[in-house]
Amino acid sequence: MADKEKEPVEVVGSNGSKKKLIFLIVGALVLIGGAVGGTLMLLGGDNESESQKDIVEEVVKGDPVYVDLKPPFTVNLDPDDAVGFLQVSIQALTFSADVAEGIEKHKPLIRNNLIILFGGQKSANLRSPGGKDKLQKDALGIVQSVIDESGLGGEVDNVFFTSFVMQ
Repeated sequence: MADKEKEPVEVVGSNGSKKKLIFLIVGALVLIGGAVGGTLMLLGGDNESESQKDIVEEVVKGDPVYVDLKPPFTVNLDPDDAVGFLQVSIQALTFSADVAEGIEKHKPLIRNNLIILFGGQKSANLRSPGGKDKLQKDALGIVQSVIDESGLGGEVDNVFFTSFVMQ
């Protein structure tokens, strides 16, 4: 009789443990995904926002306007210097028509300030690797300061030496 009255025995090992294993794997993947996503957000978020700002600036900026500061600047250098004079041609870059008009309007003041800058240079400094770069940055600062003082509020993006002769 004992054989006939046996109750069916449930096998708990197969279905229950498979579900637990699936839940553990899914939970681990969610944790790993969250960690990777958080890391990318913290480390990569700045690069994305900077590149988005660059794209916005490029869209906002119009066509480039080059203003030629003619005639070339010719200045005498220090009498003790081995080089007698410096001649430089410059063009200013802006993306604003108002700033370009301001550069044209205030060209005498800009030229005066640049002549003073160029006249105070030493040829040895201008021959050094960073000498021309520093002079270019100083010239940009002078042009930008005149634009700022005029109240235009625009930006001079760069100045370029289109000719640079020391003799």
